[in-house]
Amino acid sequence: MPALLTGLLVSGLIQGKPLSPSPLRYFWRRRFPHNLRTQVALVIASLSFVPNLVFILSVPWILADRQLSSEGSALLLLWIPLLAVLSALAGYALSSMLLRPLTLLARELAHLETLINQPDRWTLLLRPGDPQEVLILRQALAHLLRQIQSNQRQREAFTATLVHDLKTPLIAFGHLLGALKQELPLSRQERLALLDRMLEENQRNLALVQKMVEVYRLERGEIALHPRPCDLGSLARRVANRMGSLARERGIDLGVEGEGWGNADEAELERALVNLVDNALRYARHAVVLTVGPRQIQVRDDGPGLPAPLEDLAQPYIAQTISIAGQHYPTGLGGLGLYIAKRILEAHGGDLRLVETGSQGTTLALVLP
Repeated sequence: MPALLTGLLVSGLIQGKPLSPSPLRYFWRRRFPHNLRTQVALVIASLSFVPNLVFILSVPWILADRQLSSEGSALLLLWIPLLAVLSALAGYALSSMLLRPLTLLARELAHLETLINQPDRWTLLLRPGDPQEVLILRQALAHLLRQIQSNQRQREAFTATLVHDLKTPLIAFGHLLGALKQELPLSRQERLALLDRMLEENQRNLALVQKMVEVYRLERGEIALHPRPCDLGSLARRVANRMGSLARERGIDLGVEGEGWGNADEAELERALVNLVDNALRYARHAVVLTVGPRQIQVRDDGPGLPAPLEDLAQPYIAQTISIAGQHYPTGLGGLGLYIAKRILEAHGGDLRLVETGSQGTTLALVLP
């Protein structure tokens, strides 16, 4: 018979069929809530009741040489249910007292679920009187809530800026198309100017969409690197030629200095450098210089400097306008570019480092391992 039961058990496990709970266990789970306080109360009550029950049942054998009266036997029998009730009360009281900090924390978290659409009201108070373990848990959850609130605000601000950045070129694009459709008496040069404006607005939208695609790819970890020895000087000159027209439009000199080699995925490293150069051209006054060295490329501009630490600016959802030297700059695209460059360098095992910043300009370095 035991062998038969063992065979059935093994067969059920091999076939992947979980054993159904026993009727007693099913009844227990339906009858009593499956929570920590109930379990602790049962443990305390059992530790109180079982030893006393064993002692009571052992009295006839302990006093074997004496004859218990019928009243004594009745008292012993009546003491058993009374002991069970007292043990249950003691277990409930002690478990409630011991688990009160966790119970309060659970209630506060349950209340937060009712505010799921109001993240600004997510607060979790610290209670210095709580045990150290519960206090650490509260601090960790409070930090997590603050991080979620910050991310939510950044995403909302970024969404608003993204909609604005996409809407403005589309409106301009529509006006330009309307001007062409009305068949106004425009000269050939005026029509070419309109077409150039349309191409410019279209390129701006495409650049924004491309940055969003790159951020999405990096956040999902969808970046496969194929590092090999790379001529950093040649790469920097190629990027300078690629960004040359944009630099000329803004009246900025873009140059390359030095030579060097590094081990990197050339296409991804070029993408990171393009984003940095694009940021530098946005804030530079007169010049942007790419300085190449062994395993690194530095991007130096003569702009007003960074308004905040690099770690705060290199985030994908920074959208507020910042003020630098009395001038206001939108940071949505800048934050995306710095974030993309930093993530690409980190994927290589390198880093995006701030060399210097101030009123005379900023120098950022793409450092390879």
